[in-house]
Amino acid sequence: MHFVSERRDHRLAAVGSALIALAFVALLAFAGRAQAETIYWNNYLASPSNVAFADISGSGGGVLNIGGNELVHPEGMAYDTVTNRLFVAAETATASQILAINLDGSGAAPFTAPGAPIGAPEGIAVDPVARKIYWENTEGEGSIAWANLDGSAGGTLNTSGATLSGPCCRIAIDPVGGRVYWVNFGTPNTLSYANLNNSGGGDLNLTGSTFAPDGHGILVDSAAGRVYFTGGSNEVGYANVNGSGGGNVSTTGAAINEPYGITLDPSIGRMYLGNYSNGPTPTNAIGVLNLGGGGGGITPTSAPVDGPQDPVIIKSPTGTGAPAITQDAANPAALSCSTGSWGADYPGSFVYQAPRSYGYQWLLNGAAIGGATASTYAATQPGSYTCTVTAVNQTGSASQTSGGVTINAASVKLTVKPKQAKAKAGKLAKFTVKALNQGDLQTGNAKICVKVPKKAKEVLKAKCTSIGKIAARTTKTAKLKVKVKPAAQGSYKVKIQIKGTSGKAVKATIKVLG
Repeated sequence: MHFVSERRDHRLAAVGSALIALAFVALLAFAGRAQAETIYWNNYLASPSNVAFADISGSGGGVLNIGGNELVHPEGMAYDTVTNRLFVAAETATASQILAINLDGSGAAPFTAPGAPIGAPEGIAVDPVARKIYWENTEGEGSIAWANLDGSAGGTLNTSGATLSGPCCRIAIDPVGGRVYWVNFGTPNTLSYANLNNSGGGDLNLTGSTFAPDGHGILVDSAAGRVYFTGGSNEVGYANVNGSGGGNVSTTGAAINEPYGITLDPSIGRMYLGNYSNGPTPTNAIGVLNLGGGGGGITPTSAPVDGPQDPVIIKSPTGTGAPAITQDAANPAALSCSTGSWGADYPGSFVYQAPRSYGYQWLLNGAAIGGATASTYAATQPGSYTCTVTAVNQTGSASQTSGGVTINAASVKLTVKPKQAKAKAGKLAKFTVKALNQGDLQTGNAKICVKVPKKAKEVLKAKCTSIGKIAARTTKTAKLKVKVKPAAQGSYKVKIQIKGTSGKAVKATIKVLG
């Protein structure tokens, strides 16, 4: 794009004079956070350029492995939780490119998609739900390009109705509102958008902000309905997405030094800015601005710094709703555990926390069951079952445990017909018995027997009938026969009972016919 080299020359000249302006002391107590957080940034002035990372406190970290790929003048980054790739708009010595860096350390590869032009790209935005990536091409009058994250197809967005005149230098996506935003360098004072459904776009009303956006940093807070931008002299402003104007954000207390790339964590109202004009000075290389007032900076202690810009934050997962256990209606001992609910990414403001995978552990009466690490489990013992789900992403993990589900032991209810069996002496008295397993577990091998009282054992003779295993909530039917000996007379009370599992006996009568 025709003005890029001029803009960059100005940036390079400003580095030395701006370094003395950074003497802020960080005001934030990062160590008290429950979540693990990693911050990434690109070092534009490094030779060659690189992408570095550190803990949110500034400790640890290093440089990402990009394999044998070139990285020249990186201009914008965004992350895709699903594929665990960090996308960087950049160049090689001879061409423009979008580099996809694998955060598992396995290297990187250029990203391309049929129909998606890449011409001096600046700014990257990822829609994790629609599985699309967007960037601005700064060649000529520019364009807003898109591609499927699987690389299957791409193109350019319809920007009719919006100003498109030298888009620069970053873009931001609002998946909720269905828009992508950019600033026009060729037509100052314009903040424009295109609808993601390809129906055109428009410009936002900036009334209320006392300075124009410079395009160096832009983000969207979908929940608040605001687009934040950098501009003026180390200032931050905003415009309301509903077109009602905007305003300024107080930067008092924040370490800001010609920021390129801004990030917002809406959950804590905290903004992070890449202090490009720090050059190689690590002190407050990442500015911190609290929307509620105050701020400070992050000083990397191990990771390299040289013209830091485009901060991206990946947080460990945050649980927002415990998992739940469901039972199979036909087999209540068959248990399934949901993932529970977890905090989503904030793709419009370059903060990511969605889980990449889930692990499961089943517990019985609070104790872990060995080997029970799938999302389903077949209970074999009575008791209270819970499941713990651990969500994992690039930065760390978190766990949530479900409420308990009680599994009842097998228990059989017997129903006998007739209640009074009649037979002539020397013949058979017959009963039909239904055995219903009212428990949640399958019975063992069961038998149904007639218990004859002692005084009747000489005249009544009965054998047990095997009915095998009875599944939960299932009925089995058995036929019982009692031999009535010739000496029998009158009526005899007997009990019909189940053996091999729990269950109450039922009473019945045998009446000997004259």
